[in-house]
Amino acid sequence: MGKLMDLIVLDTRNYDRSITTLGWNNDYIDLIADDASRSLMGSHQENWFYRQLSESADRGATWRIIGNQIIFSRIIESFGINGDNWNGYTANRNRTLKHLYDNNIGNNIFLAGDSHQNWVSDLVWLGEKEYDEATGAGGLGVEFAGTAVSSTGVRKPLNGTDADARARLAQSPVLQWQDGYYRGYFVMSVGKDQIETQFFGSPSVATRNAYDLPLANFTVVAGDNRLARPVAGGSVESGSLRGGEVEHTNLTLNTETGLWEYVGFNQM
Repeated sequence: MGKLMDLIVLDTRNYDRSITTLGWNNDYIDLIADDASRSLMGSHQENWFYRQLSESADRGATWRIIGNQIIFSRIIESFGINGDNWNGYTANRNRTLKHLYDNNIGNNIFLAGDSHQNWVSDLVWLGEKEYDEATGAGGLGVEFAGTAVSSTGVRKPLNGTDADARARLAQSPVLQWQDGYYRGYFVMSVGKDQIETQFFGSPSVATRNAYDLPLANFTVVAGDNRLARPVAGGSVESGSLRGGEVEHTNLTLNTETGLWEYVGFNQM
């Protein structure tokens, strides 16, 4: 796409992937998660991935947009790590980060789904590179991970999912915003100088409706390799925001009429 960006799409679900967690084998996956031989994509695709990253930087593309199915960042849950995402393939993630840092490749944007929740993180090699979670210094990009419009999600009220989000932020330094209540989507606008990403949710997917609830807006400035501070302008609709506030406004756009309304549903 000219010098603006390169879109690199990976298959991290099926192609030559080492064994993943299946529920009954969680303890085993925890034991082998750091094994150097484990790969999410097999050696052929992994080497292709690193070549694409280097060739993109060498040709002068401003951004590298990496699409994959699962969360890349190191997120700690109440039960520990989720072995079904990159956390279960630590060596593969470390090899990816080492290639980016060793070759000074910045302006990387990882996109993910799968978890049925919203996650926004600075992209960092924790434990190897210095990182300031307040400023974002030390990163080499950002990860945006979204839910889906009609998928099932966390079966809790809004105050419960907000509490879960606060706990995740407390345990995961790179995680800057998390929300597990709303189903929805995000829109990313890519420009030469910056990327703007807007997250939207539906107040309910139990019935068909035309409502669009803005959840959070994020900016990534080219060359900064982190989310712009204050993150999300200091305020989001739901979840938990590092260094910011959560304001449940319920101010929702009716996309059929173009009118803004205060909307609430008893059932997500």
